[in-house]
Amino acid sequence: MNRGALVLVVVLVVLLLGGDAVIDRLTNGGRVGPRTELRDDGLVDGNPIDLATAAGLDLDTYSLARALSSEHGQDPDAYLVAVGWAIRNYAAERGSSIFAVLTDGAGDAGDWLYGEQKAAAGTKYASTSQDPFERHVTAAVAVVSGATPDPTGGAAHFFSPRTQDKLAAKAADGDARYAKYLGRDAASVDARWRAPGGSIPKGRSRWCRRGWIPRC
Repeated sequence: MNRGALVLVVVLVVLLLGGDAVIDRLTNGGRVGPRTELRDDGLVDGNPIDLATAAGLDLDTYSLARALSSEHGQDPDAYLVAVGWAIRNYAAERGSSIFAVLTDGAGDAGDWLYGEQKAAAGTKYASTSQDPFERHVTAAVAVVSGATPDPTGGAAHFFSPRTQDKLAAKAADGDARYAKYLGRDAASVDARWRAPGGSIPKGRSRWCRRGWIPRC
């Protein structure tokens, strides 16, 4: 079994187990494609088509791999797959390609270039500022190809699992402000809104169509 297939198996196993496992040490593997640099305006200095071609990937897969590396590059495989599907669903919801939704943006950030989410040139849907590595590409391939099913129930946005855990913990500790925000009493919030594989391993999150934002 080659390395890519092994990582894909790990993704599938984690998802089948409910995504509660935390990988203590993550190995991202080698960089895939050329090394890029950010310009002063927060955009990547490089033509996306040329970068994807050099990486040996189609434009959607390479773009998604960059987003995964940039947004959750050091998080467990289950996070990468879930975030990847949220991005894919968002693109489908807009009738667009993954590449288009990740490179479009406000102002000059809409010039079909990769870059930071809050680049000086303008905001984007998600960051693509970081080069992808083997693990990010493996997850992106699994999502784009559909080899790994959507674990999100159709989410089109994503929220940081670690931040979600912190919100749930505050609500569970009796902080009425956070319990009200989450729309649940403290006891039920504690059980329902902890992210899978997050910093608080007990319980699971409930996926909602709007993403990991606990408001459904």
